[in-house]
Amino acid sequence: MRLYSMVATMASMAQVALSTPCVGNSSGIPKPLEFKELESRYQANIRASLGLDGCTEKTIRIRKSWDDIDAAARADYVRAVKCLAAKPATVDKTLAPGAVNRLDDFTYIHINQTNIVHISGSFLSWHRIFVWQMEEALRNECGYKGTIPYWDQARFSQYPTNSKVFDNSSFGGDGEYLPNDHGPYNITIPGLAVNMSIVRPAGAGGGCVQDGPFANFQISLGPTDRPFIDPTNKFGYEPNPRCLKRNFDYPSSTDFMTWENAIKIVGASDFVTFYWNMENTWHVKSHQFLGKDGLDLFTSPNDPIFYLLHSQIDRLWAIWQGQNLEERTFAITGNRTFFGIPLDTAPNVPPSNATIEDIMDLGHGYRPKIKDGMPMTYSGRCYMYE
Repeated sequence: MRLYSMVATMASMAQVALSTPCVGNSSGIPKPLEFKELESRYQANIRASLGLDGCTEKTIRIRKSWDDIDAAARADYVRAVKCLAAKPATVDKTLAPGAVNRLDDFTYIHINQTNIVHISGSFLSWHRIFVWQMEEALRNECGYKGTIPYWDQARFSQYPTNSKVFDNSSFGGDGEYLPNDHGPYNITIPGLAVNMSIVRPAGAGGGCVQDGPFANFQISLGPTDRPFIDPTNKFGYEPNPRCLKRNFDYPSSTDFMTWENAIKIVGASDFVTFYWNMENTWHVKSHQFLGKDGLDLFTSPNDPIFYLLHSQIDRLWAIWQGQNLEERTFAITGNRTFFGIPLDTAPNVPPSNATIEDIMDLGHGYRPKIKDGMPMTYSGRCYMYE
């Protein structure tokens, strides 16, 4: 079917990488002038707009690249993530029996909304609020003073593990290489009214993360990336304690997450072009590079890198919006469900386009409209990217 071919193309099923690049520029590939100019225009326009809804030069938070914050700030972020992992889950256990800690609360919310907030009109807005909620939890519950940094993929596209994101004091590297469990994988997406299967590419690992603060880090919910749907545990809500796994797919970085593609994304002349450039060459490939838990469509927040990954997606959107805040802040495209496919709970509902007035669900009774997640400097948020 046509939808299957679209998803399969996005997944780049034929790409296989079993060797790890080990050399390269540790400071990264220099930022091109064209990207700098687009970024500078965004920053200038955001600063010129401050003063709305209590967001000022004094109160605005600055999100930076993980590679540009100092060692103490990186260590404090890791500490705060582990602090949330040590706090008990608050989600109703009748809804998610496997939820153990506060990180699982976020994973549950993501699982519960996956087929509505991916490849849809709410994707960017929903995830902007979701990442902000994690930032607030880190600050308010665990004493973290900073923001959620972003994973600056283009800077290290040719040698991705040279980024400090993957060093032993940050998030660690690939999973253990498993000769019989590194892919490719055939998986079936649960919760849709049609039977949709896609292929995950083979990678360079497959097993438990072996180094850094998240070596053998225990997760519980999921996976949903399985060849067949289990009707007794369709979305992976049941307890399943196991280690965090990765399966790096290097072509996803070297061939896609480049400065050239970053410029195409933020320099797009219209929102539809921006959205599909971002989705096909960046969002999917970012998850695909991580593999295993970080690639699982539903439970990808199990990998703590998820929030840096989505801070970067949010940054690309912010830079695009910031070229003309008046015309672009509330631009929208897309259906109300994943590719417009009906959910299995409402199989006869025809596809329909999302609007900025649509209600989203971000858990714990919080139901903002899509338009509430579109601005960066009002509607309860106050931040920008440098």
